[in-house]
Amino acid sequence: MPDLVRATRWAMIILLGGLMVVVILKILTRGINMSGLLEVKHGVDKESFSPARVQMLMATVLAGMYYLLQVINDPAAGSLPDPPIGLVAVLGGSHAIYLGGKVQSVMSGNRKKTEPK
Repeated sequence: MPDLVRATRWAMIILLGGLMVVVILKILTRGINMSGLLEVKHGVDKESFSPARVQMLMATVLAGMYYLLQVINDPAAGSLPDPPIGLVAVLGGSHAIYLGGKVQSVMSGNRKKTEPK
């Protein structure tokens, strides 16, 4: 049975690694369009750099990598480990900051449309 678990683990690592290589190659060959990923899409600052998108992207990628390492190093291979409360709080806080910025930009955009000129 331990050989089956080890073989399954390696199969998943190879599969996920292969998928990662394919996605990276598609990005590098421009098969996946990444232009505008970190830019503001609407509002006054349209097509300008968005720090909120960067922080949300970084928090999501780092949290995903951390959890993946927890899964790989989990001694109980029969189940997924519980995500740490701190990780969930950081990820939720990051997304709340991003959404708060979106709400603020929408509200300021609505105010500018209704102000008399």
